[in-house]
Amino acid sequence: MAFACSSSSLRGLQHLRPVPASIRAASTYTPSQSSDTRGLPRRPRPSSPAFFTGRPTYHEALLSLSSTLKEAQQSLRQDYIFPLPSTLPTLQPPRASWHSAATLTTLLRTNIKTNSHREIVGLLNEINALRHVANVSGRFELVGRLDDALGMYEREERDEGVEAKEVKSKIDEFGRAYATGRRKESSARVWMIPTKDASSILDQAKTETEGEATIPTTQVLINHIPLATHFEKTSDRDTVLRSLRITGLLGGYNVFALVRGGGTSGQAGAIGLAMARALAILREDVKEVLTAGLFPLFRDKTLLTSRWSIDARHQDGREEKDWSSKGQKGSE
Repeated sequence: MAFACSSSSLRGLQHLRPVPASIRAASTYTPSQSSDTRGLPRRPRPSSPAFFTGRPTYHEALLSLSSTLKEAQQSLRQDYIFPLPSTLPTLQPPRASWHSAATLTTLLRTNIKTNSHREIVGLLNEINALRHVANVSGRFELVGRLDDALGMYEREERDEGVEAKEVKSKIDEFGRAYATGRRKESSARVWMIPTKDASSILDQAKTETEGEATIPTTQVLINHIPLATHFEKTSDRDTVLRSLRITGLLGGYNVFALVRGGGTSGQAGAIGLAMARALAILREDVKEVLTAGLFPLFRDKTLLTSRWSIDARHQDGREEKDWSSKGQKGSE
């Protein structure tokens, strides 16, 4: 029996070709049962979380210092040593010298900028203060651990630098005492030398005598200009001469000062601080007067320091006012 086929159907059948064996094999591929489908082994987890930061060595140093600080505080707190009672005088630790930002960049193998260096130095100063507290209280084991933690950041020539600074502050061959002072944006250098006619007033500062003493004439030059010409305000002149007034040595020394930067109040404070330090070099018997707390509203503020940290509000005995109703409607 014959079937009739159209020409279009025959042309469609001509395009059908057999599929190659390789394509058939790929389309029907099934993985073998013996192949390993678990993939690569898992990498070990980093020991420090700072590994995932941009500067791991820097953050590891911060974590290590913070941990050391907390452990020292906890150890002293268990013995009821820290924090110190507010009634005790502030315990000033010995000055320490830390590595610069450039040196820490080499040690930590990462770029240490100013802000990063300031953060590290802040932790180092806190640990140094606790080390001094532990040393005074007899916790020498804790002092040894803190020495090991701070040894990497301390300069080896720390003691030599302090000795060189002390030698520089001594009296020179002409009998002049040299000291520096800073206040706000101002810095001052001061030279003090006893006057020729000041032997009587300097002797009376040590021993009591009868009668009134004659104050000799002295010279105070600020940038080669007399004191009254450089500082027109009376308050600024009082700030400059405060150390001589409270010690009773006004008129006993000639003062030559060089000051720069800041305004008049800042320059007066810088010169007054430098004069107090120079006076302490010339007369060791007046150090107790110069280091006495003359400013009850401020903590650790003396004539030999430039710190003006406020201790507490109304510490001078005034009653605290209630400002909660100020500015409200209907308040009496």
